[in-house]
Amino acid sequence: MSEPDRNTRQAAAVGFLSLATAAAVFAILIWGGSPMVTKVGTRSVDGFSLALMRTVGAVPFALVLIVVMRLALPWRGRDLIDLIGLAVTGLIGFPMLFTLGVSLTTAGHAAVAQASTPIFAGLLEAAVNRRWPALRWWLGISIGFAGAVILIAEAVGIDGSSATWQGDLLVIGGAFSASVSFLFGARLIPRFGAPAATLWSVVVAGIILLPVLLLQVTRQELAEITPVGWAVLLYLAAGASILAYVTWFYAISRGGIGRMSVWHFALPVVGVFLAAAVIDEPLTPLLTAATVVILIGVGLVQRR
Repeated sequence: MSEPDRNTRQAAAVGFLSLATAAAVFAILIWGGSPMVTKVGTRSVDGFSLALMRTVGAVPFALVLIVVMRLALPWRGRDLIDLIGLAVTGLIGFPMLFTLGVSLTTAGHAAVAQASTPIFAGLLEAAVNRRWPALRWWLGISIGFAGAVILIAEAVGIDGSSATWQGDLLVIGGAFSASVSFLFGARLIPRFGAPAATLWSVVVAGIILLPVLLLQVTRQELAEITPVGWAVLLYLAAGASILAYVTWFYAISRGGIGRMSVWHFALPVVGVFLAAAVIDEPLTPLLTAATVVILIGVGLVQRR
């Protein structure tokens, strides 16, 4: 049985209530706070520097886990190509484009733009496996995206004055880059496991970006970072770049890229509820209705 067929049959056996789904939701909870957290971070660090420090700062955490868990390095032939591809698209392309995008637009717009991830991921998976997504997948995607647009339009205003189309396009570009990384990760994980694929890709990405960081960020800029800024870096480096990626790649290894990626439609939900809990934004009936619409879309794609 070929690898795509094996992955497809395995994904079909994963239900809505499963460990894979729990892992996907956990990753989304961490990533859901990223737009708001990143926006806070750009108040004391420019977007480019923050993106560099996010990835390079994750390397020490990755190395400690690699040593403790004795994770093998994928370094031969196709494995090395997949590892570099994962590092470039998932740990360099996505954080750089996303962080720069958030610095130029609103957190709400960034959350909407991120909702394009499952569309890219599903189409890329279909192209690789040469299988067109089923009608139910398209219906779930359409409902989920509609709910995300309604949610953000009601919550923060889709035409917010501080948003820019350049920032939105950068975040969408980051979503596409992340979707490509899922393909590389899906090939590595069956042979090396989610922790090894994720942590070694962090190290590779950090090595690539370290010279750029040394040239870009000065000691004065580091000294001007506030305690909140350092907390943001810790969240993005250890949480969003390592912990969330490990659990996410486990989820797609068990449930498939197309099925699990639809959970990205929950990102705006997480962001809005965090805003309501942390900064007391109102949770209106329309906001609640939009949440239900998004979860219906997720359920349609997740359903066996």
